[in-house]
Amino acid sequence: MSRSRRVLTAAVAAVALVTVSAVASSTASALPPGATYTISVGSTASYANPNDTPASTYVDKDGTFYYQQAAALYGASQGRFWDFFTGTNFDSATRSSTISNYVNPANSSDRNNDTTWRCNNSPTGLQSTYAPSTASYSQRNFCDLSGVWVDPDTGNWHGLVHNEFTPQPFGDGLHFDAIDHAVSTDQGRTWAIDNHVITSPYSTTRNDTTAFPNQTYDYGDGDQRLLVDAASGYFYVFYGSRIVDKSGSWRAFYSHVARAPMSGKMAPSSWQKWYDGSWSQPGVGGKESNMVPVNASNSTGYTPASAEYNPMNTGTASQQIAAGKMPDTSPLFVMNVSYNAYLGVYIGTPQAVDQSGNAPQEYYATDDLTTQKWTRIGDSGSYHTASWYRWLLDSANKTSTTIIGKSFRSYCSFGCASGSSGQYVNISIDSNSPAPAPVDTSKTYLIGTGSGRVLAQVSGNTTTTSVPAATGSNLEAWSFTSLSDGSYRITNASTGQALGVDGAVTTTRAWGAKPTVTAVNATNVGQQWFILKNTSGGTYRLVNRHSGLVLALSSDSTRLTETTPARDWTNSTGNPVGGSRTGAEQTMTLTQTGTTGTETVGVTNPGTQTGTVGTAVSKQITATDSLGKPLTFTATGLPAGLSISSSGLITGSPTTAGTSSVTVTASSGTASGQTTFTWTVNPTGGGRFPQSSMTVKSCDSQETTNENAPCTNVLDGNSATFWHTKWSNPVAQMPHEIQIDLGASHSVTNLYYLPRQNQANGRIANYEVYVSTDGTTWGTAVATGTFANNTTEQTVTFAAKTGRYVRLRALSEVNGNPWTSVAELNIGGV
Repeated sequence: MSRSRRVLTAAVAAVALVTVSAVASSTASALPPGATYTISVGSTASYANPNDTPASTYVDKDGTFYYQQAAALYGASQGRFWDFFTGTNFDSATRSSTISNYVNPANSSDRNNDTTWRCNNSPTGLQSTYAPSTASYSQRNFCDLSGVWVDPDTGNWHGLVHNEFTPQPFGDGLHFDAIDHAVSTDQGRTWAIDNHVITSPYSTTRNDTTAFPNQTYDYGDGDQRLLVDAASGYFYVFYGSRIVDKSGSWRAFYSHVARAPMSGKMAPSSWQKWYDGSWSQPGVGGKESNMVPVNASNSTGYTPASAEYNPMNTGTASQQIAAGKMPDTSPLFVMNVSYNAYLGVYIGTPQAVDQSGNAPQEYYATDDLTTQKWTRIGDSGSYHTASWYRWLLDSANKTSTTIIGKSFRSYCSFGCASGSSGQYVNISIDSNSPAPAPVDTSKTYLIGTGSGRVLAQVSGNTTTTSVPAATGSNLEAWSFTSLSDGSYRITNASTGQALGVDGAVTTTRAWGAKPTVTAVNATNVGQQWFILKNTSGGTYRLVNRHSGLVLALSSDSTRLTETTPARDWTNSTGNPVGGSRTGAEQTMTLTQTGTTGTETVGVTNPGTQTGTVGTAVSKQITATDSLGKPLTFTATGLPAGLSISSSGLITGSPTTAGTSSVTVTASSGTASGQTTFTWTVNPTGGGRFPQSSMTVKSCDSQETTNENAPCTNVLDGNSATFWHTKWSNPVAQMPHEIQIDLGASHSVTNLYYLPRQNQANGRIANYEVYVSTDGTTWGTAVATGTFANNTTEQTVTFAAKTGRYVRLRALSEVNGNPWTSVAELNIGGV
């Protein structure tokens, strides 16, 4: 989008810093008076799939997670495509060749992996003209899908399309921008771009010297960032425009916003632009205010109409800015926005005004989208970036960019820190004034709709139901426990069990999934809920963190309780996907019942633990009590030599090799909870076996024709070389494997995998490790898992097994390709 290029991802380093920014009390700011914010910046990791748009995430009606990106490069032979990725979550998603390579059966020129025809024949494309010379711009329109929403009524995919059209309109080096609407009725395989939705208030006709008689012109509206706001029932689109010198390039970058009710399905007539303090202008051709931060010199958050750009003014952009005839670049340009449930505010991360790469990422916030008053709350300190495309991702579910918790990932594509083309950084924002609790956590509540229907647990069962009216049963009463990150656990007053869905599977993200009530599991994201306060009426929506779906109650016997996509309207399409669902079914009141909530204890599972005989251990186990009571810890099954303190700290040095099942219990005296995990202790004396004592027994494939990548490279001690499976004439298909002969029998406990260093091609995602005494009989895998997509060495530790041969099987590649590469392999043990 406006900067089309693709660059290989570079390695990135970890950083750790904290910056604090105080926000002064001000009637102009749409933030709590006197609130201060602390931004903590943690480690970074690489992102392997940067492209020419941000990643747009969404979940389809069957619970399948997707994210979408696009590029429309200018050269005649360069790529123009809409890509779709799918997986359990953002970390595991790989490119869907089925969707990304789909060709419209009714028109072979219309395809997702070549959008040239689609863009040129869209509403914007048909109104565009070619550049005087096609050497730099080969087409009349270049278009990117960016921002997708799935319609709860029909399951259709709706998207916004960024257009770059009529290149070099005044003999310069640029083009115009506009935003169109597209819809797919077959899960992204084919698309119809049907209408303009947000377009420039000025002419976008080539060489229109009547509209632009002087030295500058307005570039138009594009680079959209979509926010689907369940609390208000509106789409908000943050987009940008630019002022261009006819004799040069762009100079001033402006920030704008438009909104439309979700019930309008992105129809052209539903959009309104924010102008001069109100939602008063149509999306197509309407005027638009340049948004700026609220501060001591600007209490409105936008440029006064009289000070906006006027093409009738003379002078270059720089001359007009210096003379006060037009505003300079807005610090809010192309801002991506997410709702932070912990803070109770919307967080925005715009493009840095300083694009040198020597400036931090700035963070802005507002608690009211209707007034668009954005206040700077801090920045990323010494973590510097000139990111082109940004988005925030919830760290717990790794699927949502719309609602995030206290801690989240901040992603970047191109212009990232340390010269990287793709990375994310772990961010946490704290405040002296986080979102106030919507309930008293020491009380219980009825969860009900305006019709009087209330949520209940079925007696003697883990299922939920809704009843027409409250009966006074404790099965209808619920307590809320803050998880201190913006989410809540909701437990039944009668059973102490937690409301939710199974967060370990994707089927519970499917529309209509029914919530259950099961034992508290602190690691189950499906038992975490965001409580969104609706913008009117004193009501709430309960959004499941795992699925992003909203709790709904109805009188329909087939769906007395369910979770469904956010809506504030009644389905009138007749489509069975949406059925007879209404917005009222999701609109909840929380009515205090007056009784004290049932106490529950949740113990966080630390995951599988490994260690070595004689090596000291220090492992803290954590737990929470719903009533805030202090807890005492005990444990059974700990390896010999280890013990647990009353505060949950496991210490000591293991004395015996082996694998144990450990159960830790936390108790307040009136309630308790527990968790169970595995602890493996390996024998002493282990270490890496010299590569000189090992040989490659076999590998299933190696590329030695088109590059020098034999399997023996994994033992050459050189991280710059690598083994690569055959990638041409023909391509060897997954799975792939390599077998290592250790030269003698050992007690094997570790495999060390160094990925290919110069690019991601062939990096292993899912893997299996085997150990054998004879190299023929392998038995079951000693370890399985998923390698991270980065350049660091990764260690696989497993229970000791005696053998001479080790086999690594690659089951998948990080980008879904059929090949495998390994830079170095090392084996460890005794």
